[in-house]
Amino acid sequence: MSESDPVQDKKTQILIAATELLRDGGLQALSFEAVAAKADLSRQLARYYFADLDTLIVALCTYLGNGYRDILVAGIVEVSQVERLGFFLDFFFDLADGHPMPDNLEVYDSLLAYAVGSTDLRDRLCEQYKTLGQVVVHELQITYPQLDGHACEELSFVFVSMMHAHWSFVSSLGYARDHSLAARNAMDRLIASYVADPPPAPLVARPWLRDT
Repeated sequence: MSESDPVQDKKTQILIAATELLRDGGLQALSFEAVAAKADLSRQLARYYFADLDTLIVALCTYLGNGYRDILVAGIVEVSQVERLGFFLDFFFDLADGHPMPDNLEVYDSLLAYAVGSTDLRDRLCEQYKTLGQVVVHELQITYPQLDGHACEELSFVFVSMMHAHWSFVSSLGYARDHSLAARNAMDRLIASYVADPPPAPLVARPWLRDT
């Protein structure tokens, strides 16, 4: 058994504390003083590992993304290849039996708000969402080989957009989580419409293109 890394353990403590502060109180609750107190560490130690809030929040974005990835990988190995797309979509609407989403949905709204003034965080979030979209493209192509690449990219962009907006409504505005089923069924209907009547030409020349 490998020994734990004390540096990584301290960093994880800090990231968990930041997650809980953002989840429970939003951006206004986040400060090095609050993070250090929550993590039961000194402010100086927290600043030693993360020089400023930008560095901390970008690291937090990566930490949260890795958590979602690990849960997804654990679930995907349990289903057959033809069922992976269904599991994937179920998971992101918190409908995958035995594989609940992490309890940090409010944190992503805080990250999006913070990204308005942070290029590094905005780039990291875009990278994560694009990677998620690419995975959806891959799973769509396996499940529906009749769909061309542009159709799969359009669907992936709509899915990621819908998923994020859905959880913003639920986590920040307080709509019932039961709405997950409506959003998930809407995604199935959208995919079915593309399969039955594919667009004659790409609707977007370059899905996932950013205005820079």
